[in-house]
Amino acid sequence: MTFRNPNRRLGIYYDKIEANAMYHGQRFSSAEVQGFYLGHKKENNVSVAFKGEQLVVLGSGDKSKYDSEKVDDVYYIDLKLRLKIRFKVWFAKTPKFTPKFECDLKVPLSSKGKVLSTNFERTKCDFDW
Repeated sequence: MTFRNPNRRLGIYYDKIEANAMYHGQRFSSAEVQGFYLGHKKENNVSVAFKGEQLVVLGSGDKSKYDSEKVDDVYYIDLKLRLKIRFKVWFAKTPKFTPKFECDLKVPLSSKGKVLSTNFERTKCDFDW
C-alpha cells in the first residue's frame, strides 16, 4: 500500500491502521500496521501480508463467482482500512479523526496460490469520514 500526502502545508500522523481483507463480504484476515508520520509532499510504502486464516462460507451465488474467478486466476478482494489520524499544521496538532477506506482489489493468483505481481493493477480507494 502506498500512503501519499500531496499537501504542502500539513503533515499526517497515522497513529493506528487496521486492515481487514474480505472475500464476498466475509473477513478472512486482519493486520495492524505500525503507525508513522507522513510529512509534506511525501509518500510511504507499507507492506502487509494477508493469509486465509478463517473459513469463508460461500452461498450458491458466491460459489459460482468463486468458480469463475478461479478460472480467470483473478480474485476480487475487498480491503477495508480503519485509521486513526491527526494532522500537523505548523506546531499544532489536530484531534484524532477516524476515516474509513475501502479498496476493491483484483488479485491475480496462480494455481499454486502465488500472487502474479506482473498482472497486479494499482487501485485507488474510496474513503468516508
